[in-house]
Amino acid sequence: MKKSQHQKISACLIVKNEEELLPNCLSSIKNTVDEIIIVDTGSTDSTVTIAKDFGAKVYHHPWNDSFSEARNHCLKYASGNWIFQIDADEELEQADIMKLQKAINNVKCNAIAVAIHSAIQDNYHTFYNIRIFRRGKGFYQGIIHEQLIIDGDRLSADIRLYHHGYNLDPHKMKEKWQKTTRLLQKQLEQNKYDSFAWFNLIRNYRTQELFNDGIIAGEKALTLFTPDPGTIHPEMGITMHHYAMIVYETANCYLHLASASRAKELCYKALSKLEAAGNTPENIDILFTLACAYLKEGSYQKAVQYFHRFLSLREWHLNNVGTNTFMTDTLGYDYAAHNGIGYCLGNLGQWGIAIDHLEKAIALNPRYRNAYYNLALCFENTGDINNAVNTLLRTVSEDIADDAVWLHLGELYIQQNTYEKALPYFEKYLKNHPADKNVLLKIVWCYEKLGHLEAALIGYRSVEALKEPA
Repeated sequence: MKKSQHQKISACLIVKNEEELLPNCLSSIKNTVDEIIIVDTGSTDSTVTIAKDFGAKVYHHPWNDSFSEARNHCLKYASGNWIFQIDADEELEQADIMKLQKAINNVKCNAIAVAIHSAIQDNYHTFYNIRIFRRGKGFYQGIIHEQLIIDGDRLSADIRLYHHGYNLDPHKMKEKWQKTTRLLQKQLEQNKYDSFAWFNLIRNYRTQELFNDGIIAGEKALTLFTPDPGTIHPEMGITMHHYAMIVYETANCYLHLASASRAKELCYKALSKLEAAGNTPENIDILFTLACAYLKEGSYQKAVQYFHRFLSLREWHLNNVGTNTFMTDTLGYDYAAHNGIGYCLGNLGQWGIAIDHLEKAIALNPRYRNAYYNLALCFENTGDINNAVNTLLRTVSEDIADDAVWLHLGELYIQQNTYEKALPYFEKYLKNHPADKNVLLKIVWCYEKLGHLEAALIGYRSVEALKEPA
């Protein structure tokens, strides 16, 4: 580990059964920090051995159903000038080590917000969070989704942490969500006026695609909290920002259930209340949700308007991360906004501008499959089949192609009369959808065009076998 003559950094982690991900985490920080402090809360695997192999100082502490309690306990063992809080399922971008060293030499701040890139299936979500702070200038509160309370100024730095905790196998993810739900419910039993816990409970349901549960929890929270001056329960602790976060999550649950009208109603009400309370500029999470609601309704001009408004205000938020302590969920959604604009303009027949935005979306996030698909549709609608094909082939090279891509590629190759190229993509699709007679017929047709009549005959027999009995 690095021996600094100036500002000493203590990496602080709480862990339990993290043998799978911990080595990569510790490898990413071992040459950056001066000490690694690990509090183990009951591992039964090789986590502790791995930690010690990296030279970490390991302490044992019982798990008391509180992340804050464990994190604050970990802080007690740190001796550095700065705390670097990182989790076992995260890795530090090596190219940003010098940025970290530069940031901690800023004498005017006590905390540094970094960019968390969270991998979710074939995509990633980016948000900013304080992970570096002066020892003695911060502590945690809340039993889950704990909040760091900082004394003093903070700044933002373009330091990247990659989070892999949402890309676990389905069984581990189910266990994780169930644990999270249980702890959030426990936190609300202790204080039903904990608005941040309500927000996280709704988000927890939405992430699990339990949208009805999210709506029920969201509507209950919105009934409970009245963010009007002079009407707040003394135990409530509600802020206008927490109210906006609850609206954001609840509205998105409605969107997933195709209820754009209720989502819009919640968003407009929130914008009105935020403006009346003097909260400026507009909340970009709410603006992004409004844009998505109009897109789902097919009101493409309105959607484009709100996506542009979102992008404009996003720049303000990026420039004020250091002074704006509010959590902003959509700060890393610039690529999604450009994809939304491209999709809407494509539906309005403005293909050229649509293509520009979709290509920008891909440049910002090369693993965002929707943008490739929408870009291919734009090229196809302008008669540029070659570029449509090449666009979809880029998803193959990025290893993010799915069934929709296989099917579309096959259809595009048929338009080019290159049946031999269409066949493998149709077959990939059919492997996952063996009862799709339409695709099977397309395969048969390709065999006919290529003169493989015996294979075509076998295909026709397969189609007949799929027909339901009269």
